[in-house]
Amino acid sequence: MRRTDLVIGPASPKLAVSLGTIGFTAWEESSFGQDDAGRANRRELLIEFVSFCRDKPQTMLVAAADREILGWGAREDMDNVVSDLCVAPIAQGQGVGAALLEALEEAIAKQGFEFSELETYAGNAGAVRFYERRGCEPIWRGMKFSASLNYELDKVRFRKCLQEAV
Repeated sequence: MRRTDLVIGPASPKLAVSLGTIGFTAWEESSFGQDDAGRANRRELLIEFVSFCRDKPQTMLVAAADREILGWGAREDMDNVVSDLCVAPIAQGQGVGAALLEALEEAIAKQGFEFSELETYAGNAGAVRFYERRGCEPIWRGMKFSASLNYELDKVRFRKCLQEAV
């Protein structure tokens, strides 16, 4: 089911707690969070999500419907890399992630980048399928240290061409 009532817009520091909670909950309920096996300090990770949303709203887009926030995505360095894509568990499978990813890719293309990139936990089969269905191609897989989790993860990096070759 794809939502038709979604509105994508900029984030605000006033939304930091709500956005951070969505990010944390999406992580915790994903296979990424499930595979964590208690290694991450969950309280610190929630604080990190909220702090990111408070400190970097200019890098974020928010998806909402009927005045309810359903997800957010970010380009932390405002380059061609989608650093975050978080959808509230109750809204997953409704087109929220696809709409956010599309909006982020449009912003990347408007800046003149020819491709977008993003990474996800390789064990998160749902996320891997999601990105592949949206035309993202895996270009690398390997172990990468996560500063927020404080351990190495098996990651996969995707790339998607945004502009036709001339």
